Order: sequence, then C-alpha cells, then structure tokens
Amino acid sequence: MILYPSIQKGHPSIGGAKCTFLFVTWYQENSQILKIKPVMHLLTIFWTLICAFAIIGYPIYLLHKSSSMMKDHHDNCIPSEPNTVELLSFDIKEQLPGWSFSLEVPQITEEILRKNPILFYLESDKDCLKLPLNNASMGYMANVYKNVGKVYVTFKSIKDGVSNYYVPASHLKRLKVLIIKSKDERICGNQSASPSKTVMHNSMTKAGININDYEDVLGYFSNIASIDFKGHFISKVPKRNKVQRKPMKPIATIKKEELYATV
Repeated sequence: MILYPSIQKGHPSIGGAKCTFLFVTWYQENSQILKIKPVMHLLTIFWTLICAFAIIGYPIYLLHKSSSMMKDHHDNCIPSEPNTVELLSFDIKEQLPGWSFSLEVPQITEEILRKNPILFYLESDKDCLKLPLNNASMGYMANVYKNVGKVYVTFKSIKDGVSNYYVPASHLKRLKVLIIKSKDERICGNQSASPSKTVMHNSMTKAGININDYEDVLGYFSNIASIDFKGHFISKVPKRNKVQRKPMKPIATIKKEELYATV
C-alpha cells in the first residue's frame, strides 16, 4: 500500500489523487507484462517470416530438385562414346636403308592431334618397342614427329645425337600406330583441353603394364576398349620428279628480263 501525505479525507484533489494511486498500482502489477509484449511482437513477426519463407521456398526447392533430376536422367540416357583404339600397321622395308622415312597417315586429323594420345611402335627383327627409343646394341636413337596426315621418323647416332644413322633394310620391318579414342579417365585422365600422355603412362604403370612393350600395351587396351584394326599398309619411297632442263635463253633476252625485274 502506497500512502500519499497530501491526500486527506474531504480534500478537493481527492479524485485526482485516487486516479493517480490506481494508475501506479496497475503499472506496478503489469510492468512485467508491458516489458514482455514488445518481445512477443518481435517473436510473432519473426515466426511469420519463417512460415512465409517455408511456404514460398519449399515449392521452389521441389521444382529445382525435379528439374535437376530430369537433367541427370537425360544425361544418363545419352549413350556414351565407346572406348576405341585404332590400330594401323605400316610396312617400312621399302623405305630403308636410310636415316629417316615419312608416312602418309590420313587418320591423324587436326582434331586427333589436339584431343587424342597417339602411340608409335617400331618393330625390328627382334622386338617391337615404343618410339622414341634408344637402341644401344645398334648404336642409334629413333625419334618420331607427327603432323596432320603425316608421320616422320628419324635415326641419329647415339654417340652424339646429331649425326645421321643409316638403318639397314633388314633391321626394321613395321611401324605400328595406336590412336587412343576414349574419354575414360582410366585411359587418358580428365582431359579438358589436350591429351595427357603422363596420366595414361601413370595409369599403365599402376596396372603393371610396360608401356614400351607393344604386346603388353595392346593386351591392356583390349581389356578396356575395342581394337579397331584399320589395316596393314605398304609404305613406298615417294618418287622424285625428274627436273627437266630448259634450253638456255639468249644472253640479250636474259639481260632484258633482269632489267625489267629490277624496275
């Protein structure tokens, strides 16, 4: 009970004092409720926003999920390109003896050069080894170069690496070309721009495959890809066009042409 000294019985301000007394009493009893109400309002607004977000966002989530599932299903339905290894064999006996030879290989297109690894194996009278190679017993090293529709092989002396080495015709027989057409990461890795031979070599090494051995490599590819044998071709030395000598022109005519050309 709160007492007010200025309030006495019959005092003219008894009505105002009584109202003040009642207000103070009510405020003391409801002060806690007045403090709680703003917090309750905030919680109500927050909960309303959560409900609105759930009502609007959940259908959007379901729509996005269904569209992604349909896209995945469509991608799975598209048939993937099969793993293929194109095998070409070239008889090079007619190009030897010599320190180099070239082959026409139309299967090597610009797209193949950019996207697909290519392996070259040189078959001798004893074995079939991967290019480039060093043949210490014969004293030469062989290198291979490729371009669109062309393959070049050169032989250099193992002593200095510069001098040309003339390989006898009886020593080498064939050049075998393996064009790897595959997007399988086990074979070529994750190729985004260009073919990665390093990844392919590492994959073969982990599988216990000797990449320098043709038979070992061919057996490895036959287990994970189809071997497409394109044929055996006989490579011949390109014929040289005979240069026809033109009859000499009179000296006066030559002088006139030279003078005319320098004007």
